[in-house]
Amino acid sequence: MNTESSTASVLRYGSFVGIVIIVIGLAAHLMDLAHGETIMIAGIAAIIFTPFGGMLVSFIALSLNRETRYAVSALALIAVTLAGMLFAFWLR
Repeated sequence: MNTESSTASVLRYGSFVGIVIIVIGLAAHLMDLAHGETIMIAGIAAIIFTPFGGMLVSFIALSLNRETRYAVSALALIAVTLAGMLFAFWLR
């Protein structure tokens, strides 16, 4: 598994999916359909969480390629990101 291409694919397609969801939500909102704003928020959440998915894919690819040092670094980055997210939700 190629680490760079798999991570790039997750980032590319995750961003694309998030933008499509936002456009659908915007269209629903402009047509006064129910839950248009909620759909847009889901698209924004998809864009926000796309880099996290990239980190997960990088960790998996690095682990499968037996690049232990980099896989541990990716895992540490995931742990710090999760801790920051949990801390942010706890402060809310």
